[in-house]
Amino acid sequence: MDLRDELLISKPLLPGHEVALALLLTREYASWYMDQRIFKPSGLSDQQFNVLRILRGGPKEGYLICEIKRRMISRNADVPRLIDRLAKQALVRRRENPADRRGTRIQITAKGLAAAETLGPKHAEAMQRFAAAFSDEERRQLVALLERLREGFRVDLADAEVPGPRPPRRKSAAPA
Repeated sequence: MDLRDELLISKPLLPGHEVALALLLTREYASWYMDQRIFKPSGLSDQQFNVLRILRGGPKEGYLICEIKRRMISRNADVPRLIDRLAKQALVRRRENPADRRGTRIQITAKGLAAAETLGPKHAEAMQRFAAAFSDEERRQLVALLERLREGFRVDLADAEVPGPRPPRRKSAAPA
């Protein structure tokens, strides 16, 4: 369905507005799809699942909360609160950080691993659905175009005098 028809917009859109609305509406559809297929049935939120996947793929000793936050998809996530909720469900545990007693390492538990593994096939199926909408070449082009858009935002935000946390800058490749 055409974007303007779906949002009941009768006037023409400026190009930037059209791109922004298309991205935001697509994000809403993707979020809704993932919630319905994966997260609601499991009782976990998308952000909680993201934390479990980060921990599952990380070092055995776990990550500091600040390291988890840097790896999160949602840059505004309240990671300490997410960790609290996951700890109450015994999906993660806190451990003293031997290198710095001020920090706490977060580790995934066996129950957390089992939860992430249980959701794995549903997650993989949803990811296949995302990929199935495009040919390989279209998917590569879309990913490259979205990266270009994010890079423009990174540059603008880094150059602006905006208070508060800034999005991480991409690490540049080391010269050969």
